[in-house]
This record gives sequence, structure tokens and C-alpha cells, in this order.
Amino acid sequence: MTCCEGCRVAITDLGERFLALAGHVIVGDFPFIQEHAAKKIFDITFIEGTPILPEQIEEIKDIRKRSKILIPIGTCATLGGIQEIKNYRGDKAECLRYVYKNVDQIANPDIKPISAYVPVDYELTGCPINKEELLKFTKKLLVGDTPKIPQRPVCYECQLKENECLLQGGLPCLGPIILAGCGAPCPSVKYPCDGCRGPLQKVGQNFDNLKKILQGHGYNQREIEMILERFGTKDQINNKFKTQNANVKTTT
Repeated sequence: MTCCEGCRVAITDLGERFLALAGHVIVGDFPFIQEHAAKKIFDITFIEGTPILPEQIEEIKDIRKRSKILIPIGTCATLGGIQEIKNYRGDKAECLRYVYKNVDQIANPDIKPISAYVPVDYELTGCPINKEELLKFTKKLLVGDTPKIPQRPVCYECQLKENECLLQGGLPCLGPIILAGCGAPCPSVKYPCDGCRGPLQKVGQNFDNLKKILQGHGYNQREIEMILERFGTKDQINNKFKTQNANVKTTT
């Protein structure tokens, strides 16, 4: 779909290990390594990118029908990605006219992840994906196991690496609320977590505490929201809050 194709680069960057994995399957459709699709029905389908154009949305629906297991990979596919920033910028039509001289042939829909259009079986997020995570994930699927990604924050991996806490140092790091699995590469080089892997399933109390810390460091509400908007994390958090609140009311 619409993306930078960085996740496919990450897959091929596995090198010989990717070739070894490919030796256990029939690769039915992979534009980086073959010109034409070899299969029409798939046991496992990984999809990279955001469906934006109407024909992409229809293609997603068609692929879902032809796939036993459907797995969006990467931030664009699972959250909406960088392109979702335009959802938060007010009048999208006005923004379009500002950028382009002729807007007649330019589609300008709201940006949504693949799961907004079709049911998905698993998700592997990140910008780009963690190639080691994908390799382990795929091996489990091939032997009939049910892969699971532990619900741990990026802070967990920072502690394993004995990184200095950037949030305590005053930087706007989203580590406490973002799903681990990346290995914390950004905080390891003193760059705060931007949230490209999306929020943990339960973010309520952690998110409230994070906002208080950031506000204590001088960040206002709009600045905090702009950090959450970089990869589409803001919508994901809002949706989780709605679901959790609905569950609480139902339980009560």
C-alpha cells in the first residue's frame, strides 16, 4: 500500500536467514524479489503500508478474502503512519489547495490503518518493523504455534540496556505507554521514543501519569498531542480509552 517500503527492506535485510526461511514456504507475491505473483490464495499474508486510494481499499478487501491469516506490518499498516498527521490538521481540503495547484485528480481521504477496513489476525508494528521480531513470529506461525507479543513498555527494554531515562531528564519520551519489541534503539542514542509501535493495550493510568510528567516539564496539552500525532498513536489511544470505558460501564 502507501508507504516508504522500509519494512520490506528490513525483511530482505535478514539476508541468508530470509533465504533459509523462504526455503520452507512458497513465496506467492513479493515485489522486491519477483515480478509477478505466483499464487492467488495465501496461507499467510503480510501487508505493508496504508490503504489510501479507493482501489487500495478494494484490494485490501480482496486480499482478506484470499488469505487464511492476514498480518499488517509496520506503522503505516497498523496505525496509519506519518501520513495520518493530515487527519489532525483541520480542513484537509484547504491544506490540499495550499500544497497543490491543481487538486481535481488528487484523492484526499481520512487516513486509517488496515484494521479499519478488514479483520486482521495479528499485527507487527514499528517504523520499520523489527526484522528479528518478524522472523521469530513467522517461524511460530509455520509450526502452528500462536505467536504473542508481550505487553511491555519500551521502558522495559531501556532498563535492560541500562539507558539513562530521557523522560526524567525532561525530554518528551513516550516510552512508558508504547509497546516494546523494538529493542529501544531511539532512547539508546539519546532520542526520545516517538511511539512508532503504538500504545500498550492498557494505557489508562500510565498515560495519565505520563501527561502529568510532561506537563511538569513545561509541555502544554497541544505539544503533547502533536507528539502523539506523529505516527497515528493519538487515535489508537483515544480508541482504547473508549473501549475500556465502555467495558467498565458494561461491567458496572
